[in-house]
Amino acid sequence: MSGGAASRTVPVDASSNTSSVRWHYVAADSTGTVMSGEVDALSERDAIDTLRRRGLWATDISPVAGARRSAAARAEDSALERDTIDSGSALASRPPHSLTARLGASRFVAMVSGRTVRGELAIVVRAMATLLAAGVPLDRALAYAAGPSSSAELQATFARIRARTRAGDALSASVRDEPLLPSVFGPAVAAGEGSGTLDAALASLADHLERGEALRAKLRAALIYPAVLGVASVLGMTVILLVVVPRFAGLIADAGGTLPLSTRALIAISGVLTNWWWLLLGTGVLAVAAVRQWLAGHGNRERLHAARLGWPVVGHFERTRAAAGYTGVLALALRAGVSLLPAMVLARGMVSNRALAARLATAEETVRDGGTVAGALDSILPPLAVRLLDAGEASGDLAGMAARAADAAEAELQRSASGAVALIEPVLILGFGGVVGFVALALLQAIYGLNARVL
Repeated sequence: MSGGAASRTVPVDASSNTSSVRWHYVAADSTGTVMSGEVDALSERDAIDTLRRRGLWATDISPVAGARRSAAARAEDSALERDTIDSGSALASRPPHSLTARLGASRFVAMVSGRTVRGELAIVVRAMATLLAAGVPLDRALAYAAGPSSSAELQATFARIRARTRAGDALSASVRDEPLLPSVFGPAVAAGEGSGTLDAALASLADHLERGEALRAKLRAALIYPAVLGVASVLGMTVILLVVVPRFAGLIADAGGTLPLSTRALIAISGVLTNWWWLLLGTGVLAVAAVRQWLAGHGNRERLHAARLGWPVVGHFERTRAAAGYTGVLALALRAGVSLLPAMVLARGMVSNRALAARLATAEETVRDGGTVAGALDSILPPLAVRLLDAGEASGDLAGMAARAADAAEAELQRSASGAVALIEPVLILGFGGVVGFVALALLQAIYGLNARVL
């Protein structure tokens, strides 16, 4: 092992069992210190369990004498090692523009197939937790995560993490510096390393990622039909106003006569879109730029976020979404062994609404001064979440009640989304139908006027 980390040799274990086998290992503790030594155990799994009870995570282990792994097992390890090193080297040596293209392509494929990076990350973390629980060394678990079964982003991320752990860095420090991983990863992994329950910490992280991805998938599925209906409505009206109406206007102009008011209004709208589309497009671009410039001003984005909380439907939806993310991360951090105030800081990072985040920061000060969590979060989170957190503080199971609050908020979020979709669909249908009816009425009035003059 290299990389500047401290290294020491641990003395050999004494064992009264004469049938045991001596194993040579290289392992790291929770501080990232790399050590090597020998241990007596009946099998590789027993050796790993012995090291884990000492708070050590084995990165390499092999028999010194006696039992030897089979040639097939050694060949499998060599192939896994070679594939991982090759994939990591390829990612590191790939030109920046080529790597960017590959990442963009993987995002497009994920979007088309319905997969997301968060969803793939949940699968990889779940697999790592399973491997560690089965006694597989950390280095091999990271090799699997950086393998070709993952997306390009995850391959690059876990290849860097594996390189750092092999150089002597702690896993918690390695994951903390990766922007692709959520901020809760570092403290949760550090707590798992310190308590010797890294597999359980990773399993909790996988549960959190899977819950969030399932919720996002349900929300996306609920919004698919309104989105398709809206796009179809816009395309239909564009064709009518830019193709059908101009041709009809030419026929009416050749026939002469006075047109009804509805027909003149329709032709005027079509003429503006046909002849002045560039002006409308430029106005839209300038409006977007002006809004972005305004949001960049000091305090403007916070004021917008605060105003959004008072909007009908939107305010309730945003507050409920913030409650689901906040209580979910709070439960995860507390179960991983993170103390209360750092857990609240991590949970606040999941809240995108800046006005709510500022109020949550004030709540942290209240808890730091000795206040209760429920009292500090009252009027910030929904009442049900506050009552559940209050019950958790009273019963000593704040993490469990925070998890229940997250479940309740996610269920309410799904109901809110379903209600919003149920409202949007008829509005879109009625709006598109009304526009089509107006176009048909305007054209028919003009046709009837022409027929009356001819007769």
